[in-house]
Amino acid sequence: MKNQRSYLKMAVGAAVMCASLLPVALAGANSAGAAGSVKVFMIPKFTGVAPFTQAAAGCKTEGAKLGLNCLYGGPTTASAVDQVNFINNAVAAGDKGIFISNDDAATANPALVRAEKHGVKVVTFDSDSLPSGRTVYVEGTSTASIALTELNMVGSQMKPAFTGKFIILSAQATDSNQVTWNNQVKADLKLPKYKKMQLAAIINPPSDSASDATSSLQAALASDPSVKGIISPTTVGIAAAAQYLTTNKLCSKYVLTGLGDPNQMKPFMSNNCVHSFALWNFTQEGKVAACAMSNVLSGKLTGKTGQSFMCDGVKEVVLPGQTISAGNATIFTKANVGSAGF
Repeated sequence: MKNQRSYLKMAVGAAVMCASLLPVALAGANSAGAAGSVKVFMIPKFTGVAPFTQAAAGCKTEGAKLGLNCLYGGPTTASAVDQVNFINNAVAAGDKGIFISNDDAATANPALVRAEKHGVKVVTFDSDSLPSGRTVYVEGTSTASIALTELNMVGSQMKPAFTGKFIILSAQATDSNQVTWNNQVKADLKLPKYKKMQLAAIINPPSDSASDATSSLQAALASDPSVKGIISPTTVGIAAAAQYLTTNKLCSKYVLTGLGDPNQMKPFMSNNCVHSFALWNFTQEGKVAACAMSNVLSGKLTGKTGQSFMCDGVKEVVLPGQTISAGNATIFTKANVGSAGF
């Protein structure tokens, strides 16, 4: 347990250090650009976590093949207001496209609309904006896949199976993709398979920090002792919950699952606190976002349902809602978490 805590402290410390260095490094890259390439800027909800870093790497790799120079930067903590500053800076710097994972769609949308009026194309990824603020949205995997995967993972581990109360430890209430996923979970609970399962509460911490996730979870569990399961559809939340259950020797009392980063979750699978979780390939999401942006910039992609384009040898199709799905969710267990390759 001591080694696990030390591992997490070192990982968090390294992430914070990398996040603090990003603005300085990117300032020079943004002003210079790559010779003969089109500058586009990717804005995550916040920097310093693996999923967004992986998406940026995918954008950079695929973008280089397409003549795009994928730059990357954003707030060090979740803040839609700070995201607006990065949007405005990208426009002022002459970037031709903006990718954004919205922390709060309503707050950022006016800035995105202004950017598009200045000729800057917007592609959202991971977390959508309002439709007026972008051309297309690239989701990591489908909402339907996420909701059913989460319910099946938590329900199958309950005793008796698919029977009892669970809570959702989510992100902030303004997080658009989390709201969409959680609403789909509520809708799917009406299916016969889940009729004996009950969603006790959806917990929205005040920020996307591990400390707020932990304190919110602690309060929720204390208020309802009958809860059996926890779904956390956020990489920060599930890791914080796993650490809390491990530290307080509660792993055998609750079923914990959700969406997690394989590297971050390995210690909690080793100690049997978490038996399964899911995620999609963020690198692939970044690649598909780059392909979408390339086609948007060329005028070939307008967001009309049924439009298609090739990306890394795969045909991508625009779904209703100007949405493009980057792939299927992957369930991780002890058997495959070590070879995730994320």
